[in-house]
Formats: sequence, C-alpha cells, structure tokens
Amino acid sequence: MNYTEQLLTVMNSVGDRELIVICDFDGTITTADSDKTMNAMAKYCGYDSEFAKARDALYQEYAPQVEKAEGDEKRKLERKWWTAQMNLLQKAPLTPEAYVDAANKLNFTIREEAAELLAYCEEHEIPVFVVSAGLGNLAIPLLAFSGNLSMNMRVLSNFVRYEEGKAISYTPVVTPSNKSDHLFMELSFHDKYYAVIFGDKNSDLNLLPPEISTSVLVE
Repeated sequence: MNYTEQLLTVMNSVGDRELIVICDFDGTITTADSDKTMNAMAKYCGYDSEFAKARDALYQEYAPQVEKAEGDEKRKLERKWWTAQMNLLQKAPLTPEAYVDAANKLNFTIREEAAELLAYCEEHEIPVFVVSAGLGNLAIPLLAFSGNLSMNMRVLSNFVRYEEGKAISYTPVVTPSNKSDHLFMELSFHDKYYAVIFGDKNSDLNLLPPEISTSVLVE
C-alpha cells in the first residue's frame, strides 16, 4: 500500500478521535537517494571549504561515539553533536537565500506518494507534523517548491534564525533521539487524537505510544 492507502486504512478505525499525520522528512518525504538536509550545505559550499572541513571533523569525532552509545548517553552525545553542527551553520557565511539556492541546485526529489499524501491531508484538513532531525531551512523551500507546504502543516526541525539577513541564533536542536520531546510539546494543543507515523528508520517511528498511533516504515 502507498502512503495515502495506509492513511485511509487507519482512518476507518479512529472513531471520534482527531486523525493526524506525523512524517519524517529526509528519506521519507524525499527519496532515499536524495541529499540529506543536515549534510547538504557542506556539499553546497564545497567539500574543500572551511565549513565542510569543520563539519567532517565533527562527524569524525561524534559518529563513532554515537554508534556505540545507548540510552541517555546516546541522547547526550547526539545533543552535543547537533548543537555543534548548528553552531557551525550559524557562524558559516550563509544567507537565507543560500538555502533556497541549495534546494534548487542539489539532489533533492520529493517522493510521489509522499506528495499525494500531503495533498490529501491538505484537501481534508488533516494536521501534518513534519518531525525532522535535519535542517528546516532547507526542508521549507523544498516543500514550497514542490507545492506541498500548506497551512495545515507544522515543521519541527533545526532552523538557523536570521534577522536582516544575518544569522543570530538557532532553534532548540532536534536530534534522532529527542524528536518525541519536541512533538509532545506541539501535540499538547490537540485534545484527543490518533496518529499515523511515516518514517524510513525505526527512530522515526517510536514517537508516540502504540495505543494512539500506527507506524509505517517506508522503504
């Protein structure tokens, strides 16, 4: 079954609860072979740039530690790693327009079935929460270019904040292991709901208790 068919199957069993959709971005809304939003600006700047070299140094430092860690230690290491990445992005010579340009130039393709799902949700006023440990500054223009950014959508991701074209800060980091923390804050505004969660990794799926959600692993 495609994304929309999965949603329709669940829709018949939610009763009087509000149906919502929760969706990862990289590899779920985009194709598996698309660039990853958190890595993409290094490619855009050039792998020989100081920014790209600094990002690679962070990868070499943290990736082996995160791979071995579990539980709270893994969460702490991911938070340090993502915070360091966002610090680099804030300090990098990047303007807001650079992300739009990168979204146009790099290898990003929206999955056809993901676009169909988002269009269906917009038509039927089903709230959509895009929860991503990637980079929201890229996810937003990619959704807009493909015609999939809508009023019923909330993007929970990592954003560099700009004022008058200058990076001044960044939002609280969203990592693979703290997605549910950010999501619960948003869902506090929804009283009685049932969620269909789409993701290409198990870490994308275990965001809500099974009694109020159905998880769909995307291949």
